[in-house]
Amino acid sequence: MIAIDIPALVKGLRGRLGLTQEQFAHEVGVTFSTVNQWENGRRRPQPFLVKRLLEMEAASGKVSAGRLTRGEAQAFKRRWEAVNAAEKVELASTPVADKFRQVAALLASGENLGWTEALAAEEDQVRQRWARLRRECHA
Repeated sequence: MIAIDIPALVKGLRGRLGLTQEQFAHEVGVTFSTVNQWENGRRRPQPFLVKRLLEMEAASGKVSAGRLTRGEAQAFKRRWEAVNAAEKVELASTPVADKFRQVAALLASGENLGWTEALAAEEDQVRQRWARLRRECHA
């Protein structure tokens, strides 16, 4: 597995896009606090968000010095909105049982994803919530 420097990735993207942490959080669909924790190395994004951040990096990588131009930033924003819309449609069309299977597979493969002991308590909370949701949906 390739190690990704999340703090450097997020700070670099924000700098090239010319966004504050709050603006970047809004564009990515997370909270300001989450972006702050990513940049300070206290938290890692979920795998699907890492993929999106890497896509953002690849899309903005052609600008070597400084910020994106206004046209590039607008094109990037349109692409980002299209990806978000497609994900929302996919999530809405996926049966709940399939979503639970995906969560179970993700939790089972946590060690392979680089989850650390620091995330063990958080993982336990996720497992408990997942179990409760499963009971409620299958009751």
